[in-house]
Amino acid sequence: MENPYQRKKNPTRVRQLILDKVIQLAGQQGIQGISIQSVASMAGITKGGVFHHFANKQILVKAMLEELIHHLDREVNAKIENDTVAYGCFTRAYIEVTLSPNIGANSAWSALCMTVITDKSFSEMWNQWLEERLKQHATTDQSIDLKILRYAADGAWFIEGLLPEPQHDYALIKQELILRSYPKS
Repeated sequence: MENPYQRKKNPTRVRQLILDKVIQLAGQQGIQGISIQSVASMAGITKGGVFHHFANKQILVKAMLEELIHHLDREVNAKIENDTVAYGCFTRAYIEVTLSPNIGANSAWSALCMTVITDKSFSEMWNQWLEERLKQHATTDQSIDLKILRYAADGAWFIEGLLPEPQHDYALIKQELILRSYPKS
């Protein structure tokens, strides 16, 4: 007979809940704001429940980054699939995704950026993803002009993240970067 007061186990859902809470914490406070206890409290589980899925904070943060990079990769792929111009397709997708409106302080993108910036041991994961994507799109996105646009996009989200109020010209900057990513006639 099944106990009606006992919760059914759903390890996949609990693991995802933990990752969602880590992303939220990292977006708000960077990885220094992440503790197993804070994650457990936010997720409504015990510290032991977190340790059941992730042996330590380092493994937890690495799993969060893998999740975020995988999500970013899916979004970039979707943008590329809908792009009818080959030249600069990765750069346009990169700009579109990284300068999206959900880039706020508590966003998944913010969590990724804060983690990579504040802990160099994790920046290698980001660099590896970017290098692989640039190799994949070497024929369409190797120009120095496109590299400058990607750097400008990185600078735009970084500055936007530092300022207390959203800038009124942020969307215009994004639009201009995308326009400049098309081949010159």
